[in-house]
Amino acid sequence: MHRRRFVSAIGAAATSAIAPKAFAQGAFPNRPINMVVAFGPGTGSDTVARILTEPLRNILGVPVIVENKLGGGGVIGTEYVARAAPDGYTLTLGSTSSLGTTPLLNPLAKYKHSDFSYIGAIAKTDYLFFTTNAPSSPRTLQELIARLRKEGGNFGSAGVGTITHLATEVLLDRAGVKATHIPYKGSGQVVGDVAAGHLLFACDSPAATLPLIKGGKLRPLASTGPKRIESLPDVPTVAEIGGSFSDYQVLAWWALAAPAGTPADVVKRIGDALVKAVSSPEVLQKLKGMEIDPMLLGPAEFNAFMQRELPFWTSFIQKSGIKIAP
Repeated sequence: MHRRRFVSAIGAAATSAIAPKAFAQGAFPNRPINMVVAFGPGTGSDTVARILTEPLRNILGVPVIVENKLGGGGVIGTEYVARAAPDGYTLTLGSTSSLGTTPLLNPLAKYKHSDFSYIGAIAKTDYLFFTTNAPSSPRTLQELIARLRKEGGNFGSAGVGTITHLATEVLLDRAGVKATHIPYKGSGQVVGDVAAGHLLFACDSPAATLPLIKGGKLRPLASTGPKRIESLPDVPTVAEIGGSFSDYQVLAWWALAAPAGTPADVVKRIGDALVKAVSSPEVLQKLKGMEIDPMLLGPAEFNAFMQRELPFWTSFIQKSGIKIAP
């Protein structure tokens, strides 16, 4: 009898000892999730990430923590996630540049499209071509192109290889004209220098330019998306010019990705939560305030989207010879 009681006690103790470990390995998620942003605080990627953290926490039941991992124009943070454990606890909120064009432009980027399990696209925004709002400035995109063809000019961007730089280079290539590129370290000064007349034109997001457009300092010429921007209904798209511009389209987009090999059920769990979060009225309202539209694509849809995007950028970047210096 004493022996049976001793064996039972040992068994109970053993069960008690392994219970915490079993709990720790329970259903996903059961600990905080890191959402890595490869750019600094206040950037578009960082802002979108922080809009999502609270709704995702409420849906998934664990904290979702934004971690800014800067360096290499998005290379450091994105590669960190590509090499992380594929367990769903380390994600990246990637962008057109970090997941799309940077690996094509930067020889230091050692990651590729297949290094990720894509959870889904989140949102997108168009860009605007704009000039200063002065009597002598071009009034339309056609006038801008005609001026560049006749006398040249300069444009600014947030840096070599940024999407605003590439969007402008695609426009110039389609128009068969040239302009001098002045790279900056961020978009704020670019917008200000266009308004002051130091630069002929530039391309940037509606969120960055609308305050000065509404204040009469900037003149919008055209938007880069498939349809006109809701808050600027009189501003045409580049594609509306027709001809070589008829299929012109450049968007900024954001998507959530995990390391390749992340279990399908974990990807689905996060993906379902992402759809619910982005579809919530509070998130939609915040995105709309930044002129950002939801772009909800699941893993298969997003992969199909990337299969259309990547060949275009690969071809153009090879043709243009644009590179980000290491």
